[in-house]
Amino acid sequence: MVNQPLVSIIIPAYRAENTIAFTVRSVLAQTYDHWQVAIGVDDQVDYLQLLAEQGINDPRLKQIFTGGIGSGEAIARNTAVSICDGEILANLDADDAFAPDRLEKLVPLAEKYGVAIDNTGVYNSELVLYKQPFPQRQELSFATAADILSPRIPFFPVFQRQFLGTGWTKVPFAADVLFNLELLSRTEKVAIHPDPLYRYYKRDNSITQSANAFETAEKAYLTILSLLDEGALTLTDTIRQAAHQEFSENLALNKVFRRYMKEGRCQNLEQFLDMTNNGQQIEFAAHPN
Repeated sequence: MVNQPLVSIIIPAYRAENTIAFTVRSVLAQTYDHWQVAIGVDDQVDYLQLLAEQGINDPRLKQIFTGGIGSGEAIARNTAVSICDGEILANLDADDAFAPDRLEKLVPLAEKYGVAIDNTGVYNSELVLYKQPFPQRQELSFATAADILSPRIPFFPVFQRQFLGTGWTKVPFAADVLFNLELLSRTEKVAIHPDPLYRYYKRDNSITQSANAFETAEKAYLTILSLLDEGALTLTDTIRQAAHQEFSENLALNKVFRRYMKEGRCQNLEQFLDMTNNGQQIEFAAHPN
């Protein structure tokens, strides 16, 4: 490619010793090679040294420390931005991966429309792709607020730095959702590539897999609703209203999730969402034939 823009890939790292090499190798394998990685270290681990010990040495890799431990993904990402040189930014979690052609396919869309995401591929603990947010889509489309809110699957944008705003808002859970809604509010168009170019792996230590997911989610939803009520997020009125309705419904659904956990119907939030189709089949699940 000619005149490739530099892409800064932001990786927040907390207790990522066992996965980050896998993640970084997926970046090294990109067919688009004008990139840098900015690791936001949130646990005081020297990840560059750890990567070097596993044979990964590349001058395009750098890191910065948040100064805390477990400060949260928002702070880690915002800290990482301070060492990013790229005009295009991309999100990547420290236990996920990019398909080899992800940047090649999404960077041109980000250049044209401002923001691009893809049809996130969700992989189970056996590393098998088992769901996507938009399984029927086969062509380029553009996101609505409902597209970002309803699937309960995260999206990892590739976007022009000019649309960063103030960065990610610190909340216990769903900081990525709020940020993506703000991107949509700023650009009006978020392109969705139909392929599952982001590989999102369900890990045993993730929030949705944890035994205390109910408490974390309830705290997050209440915090988010307060932020929406206060007008603290950069959202259009239409997107703010859609977000308020969705997170209000999620708060109510979270109580059903707690009941399912107590009754032994599920072991974690991810299992609950899968068995009830994100809560849309509660009555059927509660009263099977």
